[in-house]
Amino acid sequence: QKIVEHSPLCVGIDPSAALLKSCDLPDSAEGALEFGKRVLEAADFRIAVLKPQSAFFERFGSSGFRALEALVQMARAREVPVLLDGKRGDIDTTAAAYADGYFSATTTLRVDAITTHCYLGLAALEPFFAAAIAADGGVFVVVRSSNPEGQALQTARMSSGETVAQSLCREITARNLRQRKDGLGPIGAVVGATCADADETVAALPNSFVLAPGVGAQGATMRDVLARMPAGRGRVLPNVSRAILANGSRREEIRTTIASLQDQARALL
Repeated sequence: QKIVEHSPLCVGIDPSAALLKSCDLPDSAEGALEFGKRVLEAADFRIAVLKPQSAFFERFGSSGFRALEALVQMARAREVPVLLDGKRGDIDTTAAAYADGYFSATTTLRVDAITTHCYLGLAALEPFFAAAIAADGGVFVVVRSSNPEGQALQTARMSSGETVAQSLCREITARNLRQRKDGLGPIGAVVGATCADADETVAALPNSFVLAPGVGAQGATMRDVLARMPAGRGRVLPNVSRAILANGSRREEIRTTIASLQDQARALL
């Protein structure tokens, strides 16, 4: 419903030192929180998905975590779904502990979904999946990232002949179908909009939402997403972070930019 209403645009909050400086904000936890508030208010909270990058808050230590908590709570109080970009991944009880930090009933950093990596094996993420499902949330697994350094590992061939990415697509789809026989399941995937094999990767994930980074500063356009991920209509979430400042950093300028990007993103429905 949020996607249909506001477009599938995913708005990234990446308060790096350079970005905060460009916004005339202090390079501090307070500045990071103020930037997130500025974006939410500029969009009048009419965003389908907000994606704070945890690292840019964690760099300030405990004050950064408090700022992240405040931003997440502010967004969710206005019914803006939050996808936390933390790329967590571990095994056994450690994975469960990470998951509790985002999905338990008592956490102060309750989100709607989180990004993960699966270098330790997709099955090792089961505690994340279980916690997210119990909380009616989701997990996005990095399958094909937009950074060129990841290509060799992600496209490496396994003994079965599948690439690592293809194997993950098959396993994620099977896991989603165990949870829900039709429609979209709770396990999504991260597939870079700049990847040459994005088309076949998204097509192999028919039961998943797909987070598509790489739009804007990394060079891809909404038109590229439409061309490279045609099988993902209605379930691809193009992410834009730094490019929300393309027309300036004041609230009215951010408002104009987000509205334009949302208009472009509607072509992906």
